[in-house]
Amino acid sequence: MSTYKALKGRKVKYFTSDPPAAVAEGQVWYNGAAYKYKTSVFSEAWSSGGNLNVTRGSLSGTGTLTAGLVVGGTTATVAFEDATEEYDGSSWANSNNLNTGRKISATMGPQTAGFHVGGIKAPANTASANVEDYDGTSWTNGTALNLGRYALGGAGTNTATVVYGGNNIGGTGTTANVEEWNGSAWSEVNNLPSAILGQNSCGTQTAALCIGGPGGSTATLEYDGTNWTVVGSLNTGRSNGGAAGTTSASIMATGGAPSGLPTSTELYNGTAWSNSANVSLARQELGSARNGSASSGFWIAGGETPRTNATEEFIEADTTKTFTTS
Repeated sequence: MSTYKALKGRKVKYFTSDPPAAVAEGQVWYNGAAYKYKTSVFSEAWSSGGNLNVTRGSLSGTGTLTAGLVVGGTTATVAFEDATEEYDGSSWANSNNLNTGRKISATMGPQTAGFHVGGIKAPANTASANVEDYDGTSWTNGTALNLGRYALGGAGTNTATVVYGGNNIGGTGTTANVEEWNGSAWSEVNNLPSAILGQNSCGTQTAALCIGGPGGSTATLEYDGTNWTVVGSLNTGRSNGGAAGTTSASIMATGGAPSGLPTSTELYNGTAWSNSANVSLARQELGSARNGSASSGFWIAGGETPRTNATEEFIEADTTKTFTTS
C-alpha cells in the first residue's frame, strides 16, 4: 500500500492550527490541537441568497457579489417595471426608480455608476433607445442609442460601453448592429458577423464576449474593440441567461434552450468552456452580477419561468476539511 509521502513526496506535516485553506490546497496535515488529520479542497458551488423585494422576470442586473444592482423587468401586474434594488451580498434594498420602465434591457457598470440601455417600453411594446445613468441613488436620462433595441448584449461602463445585437420591433428586426459609447456620444462600429438577440454578454468595451443565443446556439464571439472573432463554444447552447467576467475568465449560468431551461453553469478560461455546479432554479431573462466572477463571487436574481424573486450565489473556494471514518 502506498503512503502519502510516496504519492506526494513529503511527510504529513504537524500544525497546532490550520494553515490558510488557499495555501494548503491539496495538502494533508495533522492538527495537534484538534487531534485531527485535515486537508484543503477546492470547490465550486451555488447557495441561496436574499430574495428580491419585487418578484419579476425580464429584468437586468450588474455589479458584484457584495454590491449588486437589478432594474426593470415585468411583474404579474406591471408590464414595464421601473423598480431598482441594490444588493449587499445578503439582502436587497429598494432604491429610486428608473425614469422609464423597461424590460429585456441591458445594464452595465458598478452599483454606484450603473448604465441602463435599451429594452422594451410602453406604449405598444416599443423598442427603446433610452439610456439612463445611475449614481448610486438616482437615475438620470442620458444620450439615446442610435438604434432602439431589446434583448441586446452589452459590456463596459458608463463612460466606455459597447452594445450589440438585439431586436428593433417594427423596424429592422433582429440586428447585427454594434454601437460604442465614449462618455459623450454613440457611434456605430463594426457589426457582429450575423444578426442576433438574446445573447449572453460580459466584459469591457475593448474585450467583450457575445455568448450563445436563440435556438440553442453554442457560439461564443470575442470583441477586441474593433473586430469580432469566433472562439470556444458552449457545451450547452442557451440564451437570456446570466454571464459575468472577462474574455479570459467568465461564467455563464442557466438560460433558455429549445429543450427547456438548463440548470448548467459553465466556466470559460479564454479558450474553452467547462461544466461546473448546477443552479437550483433554472430560469431565463434574469439579472446577474455582470461585474462578478467565479473567483470573486457571482449572483443571479429573478427571471422567468416561473417568475421568481430568488437569488442564488456562486463562489469558488478552498475549504479546510477534516478526515473522518464511516
